[in-house]
Amino acid sequence: MGSTIVTLTTDWGYSDFFAGSVKGKLLSYIPGVQVVDITHGILQYQIIRATFVVKQCCFDFPAGTIHIIDVCSSQTTEHPFVVVECNGHFFICTDNGLPAAAFAGRDYRAVVIDGIRLDTDSQNFAARDLFCKVAALLAQGTPLEELGFPADALCPSTPIITTAADNYIKVHVAYVDSYGNCYLNITFDEFESYRQGRRFELQVHELRISKIVHSYVESDPRSNPRIPLMLTLSSTGHLELAMAYANASQLCNMQLNDTFIIKFM
Repeated sequence: MGSTIVTLTTDWGYSDFFAGSVKGKLLSYIPGVQVVDITHGILQYQIIRATFVVKQCCFDFPAGTIHIIDVCSSQTTEHPFVVVECNGHFFICTDNGLPAAAFAGRDYRAVVIDGIRLDTDSQNFAARDLFCKVAALLAQGTPLEELGFPADALCPSTPIITTAADNYIKVHVAYVDSYGNCYLNITFDEFESYRQGRRFELQVHELRISKIVHSYVESDPRSNPRIPLMLTLSSTGHLELAMAYANASQLCNMQLNDTFIIKFM
C-alpha cells in the first residue's frame, strides 16, 4: 500500500508561513505522507479561479488522495467546513460554492465537519488546526460518516453560464493563467455542438477572430504581427484566447469574467 497523498490548493501566496505550518502538521500527523502543492497562487478569495484549478487538476491524482482546499475559508452557519468524497477522492474545504461548482455532474457524498476539536482557541487558521486533523483521520481509514453529519445540500455556486441563441453564444473568461492565457467557459466539443459546421467570428474589443489554431506558434506576433491574438484549444479542453510569447490578458485588456460574443454565419 502506498503512502498517503495530501494536496494543497490555497490563496495564501508564497511569502508567509501558512503553507510551511500546514505541511509540518501533516508530517506530524500522518507518517510517510506525501504533501503536494497544487498552488498557493490563487488570487485571494477568488473562488471561481480555485474551482477551475480543482476541476482541472485534482482528479489527475490517484484515488484515495486527500485534497485540502483553503480559499475564502471562514466558517459561518451558511458556509460550514465540509468533507466531500467524489470519485474516490476526499476534499476538505469550506462549503462556499466551490464544492457545488467543482463536483457538478458528479456523484459525491458530503458531511459537515463536527465534533473534532481545534488545536487552539483561535478559529482563524482552520487549515492547520482542523483540516490537518481531518486529513489524518481519513488517512487512518475513518469513515466519512464519523467525521460529521450529512450535508443536506451543498451551498449553490453562482455559475458563469454560456448563453446561446440560434446565431450566437455568449462566453466568459473562466480562468487566466500566469502567462496571460484566457480560458473560456466552453469546451471545444461544446463549441462545435453550437457551431454545427458554420463559420464564426469572435470579437475581442477591436480584434476579430474567425478560426481556431492548434499551436501557439501559428499566431506568433514576431512573424505575423497582423494576427496578435488567437483562439486555440487548451490542454483542459476549453477554448483559450492567447498570444505566443506575449501576455494576452494584459495586451488585449481581458480579465476574469469578461464576456464575449461568438457569432455564427
